[in-house]
Amino acid sequence: MREAGFSVVGFHEPLDALMWASDAEPTCIIADLKMPGVEGLDLVAAFCALNRHAVIIVSAFVDVRTTVDAMRLGVDDVLPKPATIDELVRALRRGMTALAATAPREELTFTRRERQVAEMLVEGLTTKQIAQNLELSPRTVEFFRASLLRKTQSPNSAALASALTRLGFLAN
Repeated sequence: MREAGFSVVGFHEPLDALMWASDAEPTCIIADLKMPGVEGLDLVAAFCALNRHAVIIVSAFVDVRTTVDAMRLGVDDVLPKPATIDELVRALRRGMTALAATAPREELTFTRRERQVAEMLVEGLTTKQIAQNLELSPRTVEFFRASLLRKTQSPNSAALASALTRLGFLAN
């Protein structure tokens, strides 16, 4: 990786990597799914929740479901082992390009109602169900959904759910 021009920091303990990532400048993080003392997707979810790094999984334990779950968490790329150096370098370059293309934005703030709607969207509730739970009209819920789409710069509802998950809204 160094020969390809990347600065490299390695960790023996997954939680040390997470602590480092919480303060590090935006970069690419490569993670495996099988690590001592932690569930791989849980650690990947924590990296993605920081919402500041490109996350790449390289693992011998990837299948379609795991890949879909990882992408929903916000992972940028999934490579099956054994990955070649060229594949890894391409994934890192794509990740760095994505980071460079992401406009820096100030901390997102949501109103109380937007937070309520966001929590229910992540739980998978429909507009009608959210409206009933919050005693609002479906049109009002759509207004809040549109506001969340705009604030998170999400092009559609699926991307919104992923963005909200990365921001820390979790399904119960």
